[in-house]
Amino acid sequence: MLKNKPVILVVDDQLQNIELLEAYLAPQGYEIIKAASGEEALEKLSGYQIDLVLLDIIMPRMSGLEVLEKVRSDEKTRTIPVVMVTALKETEDKIKALEAGCDDFISKPVDKVELLARVKSILKISRYFRQLEEKDKFKAVVDKISDGIAICNPDYSIKDSNPAISKYLNIADTANISLVETLFKDYSVSISKETLMDPTVAHKTFNIVRDKTETAEALYLEINMDVIKNTAGELLSVVFILRDVTMARREEILRQDSLALISHQLSIPLGVISGNISLLRDGAHGPLNEEQRKAIDAVSKQSTLLISMVEKLLGLTIVCSVPHGTYIKERSIP
Repeated sequence: MLKNKPVILVVDDQLQNIELLEAYLAPQGYEIIKAASGEEALEKLSGYQIDLVLLDIIMPRMSGLEVLEKVRSDEKTRTIPVVMVTALKETEDKIKALEAGCDDFISKPVDKVELLARVKSILKISRYFRQLEEKDKFKAVVDKISDGIAICNPDYSIKDSNPAISKYLNIADTANISLVETLFKDYSVSISKETLMDPTVAHKTFNIVRDKTETAEALYLEINMDVIKNTAGELLSVVFILRDVTMARREEILRQDSLALISHQLSIPLGVISGNISLLRDGAHGPLNEEQRKAIDAVSKQSTLLISMVEKLLGLTIVCSVPHGTYIKERSIP
């Protein structure tokens, strides 16, 4: 569930101090969570999604420094920015707070202008670092995916990609490389360049093949391509996902070759059987009585049926052995 506004946890053992900070911050659109002790603050941190902590440094039982140390030692809360609200002037105390992981200080008595400026600035910086952290996490996951993922500009030049793209395209540096030109230069592509670059089709699935060479085996890739547009219908980017289907294609080719061989081997004796049946029926080996003719007709009928089945099997292997590169599945924009 998305939050509508930033959440600030205010921690102070003096109720009037909490109320003052709330009076300054709430009208600015911040949601205020209150805690009157260090123990309560830790409970609130585990129960709410907090964006910023305003923490009094001097409190009974558990001081602000102790709370800060626990916040920084917990994986779930260690990145939450913490601002110490204190009347302490000693440099040594501030050094201790900084060493414990404090992000900033606000002096008592609190100045409203200073408070709002600090809070706005820290939240902005915190949001930026969280976005970077999430981006890094996402990139770490994408980089480990075996599928090649490339995000292209409207002109199909690569602006971002994972390592698998470099592997499949055999390119050391993919920056600003035209993905379309690379595909049509080094691969057999199952669709035309015009069809691939048609922006009116939001999704395309097609296949590319890199033939076997002296130094590399044949490579079969299935590509899913999606066109990303803004609300005005303008092309923003094009996403390509390349999946290696080489093993499946090799198994399919082997399977189809085996079927073709079996069908061919069956057709030879069936031809001999059919020919001899015709000779018998025509009396080449002597006249036939009625019972013999009925038997020959029955064998001929079953032989014809079997020949038809083999012919269909041969036709099936021919159709199935056509490379995947000859088809395309497209879904038009509704």
